[in-house]
Amino acid sequence: MAHRAASRRAQRGIALLGLLAVAVMAFAYVLTSQLNAASRFVGIDRAHNAKVLSQAKQALIGYMAQQAALAGEDDPGHLPCPEAPGNFGTANEGIEAPFCAAPAVGRLPWRTLGLAKLVDSAGEPLWYAVSSGWHRPNSTTNLTINSDSLGQLALDGAANAAVALIIAPGPAIVVQAGGLCAARAQNRPAAGAPDLRNYLECGNEASNFTTSAPGNTFNDQVVRVTETDVIPALEAVIADRMQREIAPALKAAAYTSTQYSGIPAGVPLYPYPVPFTNPTTSSYLGVAGNAAPQGLLPFNQINDACTAPPPCTTLPVSHPHSVRSTLFGYLMSYSCSTSATEILCEGQYHEDDTDPTRNVRIEMAATFSNVAMGFRALAASPVSQTLVEARDNGSTGAWVTPSPSIVQIRMNDGAIALPDGTTPPRGSVTIRFHATLPNIDVYGWNVYADFRIRINRAVFDDHALLKKTDPTLGWFVRNEWYRNTYYAVAQANTADWLPSLGCSAASSNCIRFNDSATYNMRALLVLAGRRLPTQATRPSSDRLAYVEDQNGDGGTLYVQVPARMSNVATSSPFNAPWNDRIVLVDWDSASPPNAAQVVSLTPLRVVTLP
Repeated sequence: MAHRAASRRAQRGIALLGLLAVAVMAFAYVLTSQLNAASRFVGIDRAHNAKVLSQAKQALIGYMAQQAALAGEDDPGHLPCPEAPGNFGTANEGIEAPFCAAPAVGRLPWRTLGLAKLVDSAGEPLWYAVSSGWHRPNSTTNLTINSDSLGQLALDGAANAAVALIIAPGPAIVVQAGGLCAARAQNRPAAGAPDLRNYLECGNEASNFTTSAPGNTFNDQVVRVTETDVIPALEAVIADRMQREIAPALKAAAYTSTQYSGIPAGVPLYPYPVPFTNPTTSSYLGVAGNAAPQGLLPFNQINDACTAPPPCTTLPVSHPHSVRSTLFGYLMSYSCSTSATEILCEGQYHEDDTDPTRNVRIEMAATFSNVAMGFRALAASPVSQTLVEARDNGSTGAWVTPSPSIVQIRMNDGAIALPDGTTPPRGSVTIRFHATLPNIDVYGWNVYADFRIRINRAVFDDHALLKKTDPTLGWFVRNEWYRNTYYAVAQANTADWLPSLGCSAASSNCIRFNDSATYNMRALLVLAGRRLPTQATRPSSDRLAYVEDQNGDGGTLYVQVPARMSNVATSSPFNAPWNDRIVLVDWDSASPPNAAQVVSLTPLRVVTLP
């Protein structure tokens, strides 16, 4: 009996153990199913967020490119500010604030970007942070954005990690204090300017941006926008604007016979390039005598009010200036001096002894150096920059001011001498003008009188290309794109070849583009893209840290890749990194660009917003 009872108890125990095992298995199944479901839910959420974040990122880059392409856009490359806080919950929701101060963090301006209202998996609109230097802080400050610009947003402790961040905020959570996380029970009112602490957490609400945080009190999903994302699209736009706006201005800035004698009719003379050196420290002053003239643009300023960069320089009157009598009478003596604003010659003149009633005419010549070393603009009326005065010798009375006339404005070739026998240097400009001095007897003066004659340095000014405030061209110099631009010109179109100026395809003295057999280019530009992994660190005195392969070998052949021609041999493999963009400025009129040369100069592709 006892044995049978023990057996029954054992059987009941085994049954209970079986039931327990079944219960454990059922619980494990339910738990595993819930965990898998939660995992799938998190995965679906993150996938949805990744999709809308990517869509927003592409729209942001597209918006930047479209804005940069607009004629008159002063800050090409700028990114929009976040949504104006006051637009939250109104008909203007999604429209950017016109200006924003750093740190610029707010909701993504989806309407400005041309998007539908993108929301994350929790139904929340996306948030957005934009770096200093990439957004407009006010109505008067202009930005400086070019190929070498960096984002200034730090992310996960790394400096210069992004130009912008786009954030999916996720659902409201209770944030526990710890590390960068500040304790807060997030609450999201339906009206009023949004408090970013109710959306972002663990540093993102305080511009200490992060993509992760320990624990379960962080649910921001962050995508970054870097200069690597933005600048290639910007460079495509800048190359197009350079072709449309800068190239014609450069061609118009060339020196021609219409203003300067010594230059053949119909043939432009271009300023000398600057031998390549570190673009951040260069003088940007052109240099003569290079058989293959190429380097940096000669963007040096001469205006007294110039504000570097570009660097300021002077137009020294380094060659002797002279005064002489050219009609009756004679000069007794004179001396000349130069100041920061003018060249002044003064002295005494004598009446004509054979006929005291006849007038005396004098001529002054002043030679300005460094003219062909940069882009200068001659005053619209050069004679208005001169002043001639005369009065009785020793008098303190009023000066008589006869009107001067221009005799000649000459681009010097280093060979032809002035009337006084001196020979100005090549590429300098001599301005000669004369004036008829008052008749001594008519004015009742004694036998001789004082005169002074002056010419303002303002007879030359900076070309509009160098003026940051120019409404059409100012964006180029203000954003310092000249630092990333390589300039090549045919030597035959510089002052080196005066007086027989002019590149000709027939004599192979032009430069070449995309066709090793065709010499027909007078001048072109190479927009050097942002630094490639194969290039040296910038800034650098090595031009190959900027331009690639053929474009930096010191020769006369320039190419645009990947549309490389079969008759252009290069040392780089076809698929080597390459981001140079060619801008054509001028060519031999008898040999315009052929199909092989222009095939790679494709129009800017229109960016379609998602």
